Parts: sequence; C-alpha cells; structure tokens
Amino acid sequence: MKILKLISFALLSSLFAGQLFSAPDEYVKLAGKVVVTKESDMWLKATVPFVTVAHPKAQTYLKKRPTTIQEVMNVEFLDNLKVRLYLCFSNEHQKKTLRSSTLTDAQFYQYYSAEVEYLTVQVDRNTKNAHFLFPALLAERDGFFKGGYVKLVGYAVEISQNDVPFEISESIFFDKYRTEEILNKFKAQAAANSDKNRGLLMPAHLVDSSYLDATTVVKPKADAGR
Repeated sequence: MKILKLISFALLSSLFAGQLFSAPDEYVKLAGKVVVTKESDMWLKATVPFVTVAHPKAQTYLKKRPTTIQEVMNVEFLDNLKVRLYLCFSNEHQKKTLRSSTLTDAQFYQYYSAEVEYLTVQVDRNTKNAHFLFPALLAERDGFFKGGYVKLVGYAVEISQNDVPFEISESIFFDKYRTEEILNKFKAQAAANSDKNRGLLMPAHLVDSSYLDATTVVKPKADAGR
C-alpha cells in the first residue's frame, strides 16, 4: 500500500509539472541566440538573453485569496530562478596537431557549464541578460579563439524555477544540426561532460557586479553556482 501511494504521488507530481510547464515560452523565453564575444584581454563573454513572460501560478493565485503567510506571494516576481548555460568548443590545437589521425570531430569537443541563480526576477516582459565569463587565454591556448573570432560548436540553455525546467523553444544550438533527437543528444553530452571543466566558465557577476540586472537579485556569492 505504501509503495502504491508513493507511485501515485510521483505520477501526480509529474502530471502537475507537465501541466505547469507544458507550453513552450509561456512563462519564460529566450530573447535571442546566445552570443560569445571577446570582452577584454582576460575574458570571453557569453550572454543569455531571456524574458520573464508570466508567473506560473498567477491565474490560480488571483482566483483564490491566501489565508496564511506561507501562501502569500507576489506574482509580479519569479523566485528561485536558475539560468544554466552549457557551451561546447572544439580544441582546434589538438585537432590540427592530430589531423592525420582517425579521431572524429566529437573527440575534440570540450564542454563547459555554469549557472546564475536568482533569488527573484521581476516579471515585466523586458529582456534580461545572464552573463558568463570564460578565460580568453585558455581559449587561445586551445585554438577556439583566434584573430578576435570565437568558434562556438554549440550551446544549450536551461531555465528553471525550484529546479523544475521551463519549456523553452530554440534553447539548443549545435553546429549545422536541427533535428530534435540530435539536439537533445548534444545537450545530454554537454551535461555529462562539462563537470570535468567545472569552474572555468563562471557567472560574470562573481568577477564584476556591474554585470547584474537591476530587475533581478542573485543569490549571495557563497551560495551561488554549484
């Protein structure tokens, strides 16, 4: 009986999550592509432009008046929002050195990830930017930043609230590929392999607070990231 209850609870939770975040771009959407540029002699900058469209619980909340402190919320703000970015570059130095080998392009891919964790984000339909920094010297060493140009293989963006991802369209880019199956495989590879490079890609505000948006509040430095 206990097992049946647990299964029922899991199914209901899954159904609720599916309903809450079922429509792509209904609550949060990207405002354009992720762009990686040279920020300074020290850093490359990756920017994730996104828009908060609506609070997932706004309609329900406005219909039912809260009766306890715990139930009170401000639906003009989204709390506990995370923006996670995965980047993929190709180690062109290795590729050039081993050009006569039988290694595939994928074997030269290097994956990086980081996230910006917000205490709250204002729901105002205006574009916000989550900025990330990557050491330019490492990019030059590995050959994917040369002559002022950054060669990006692909990226994946995940935006979640309380660790439940929103459905977002065009959140994955991978070279010339466009099929959903290949894009999802690419994201899975990025998630599985980026941990070995943990800390190299970082939230930009940890370096300089001027990267912060006035309509957002990030978690304190000691709590941010993973």
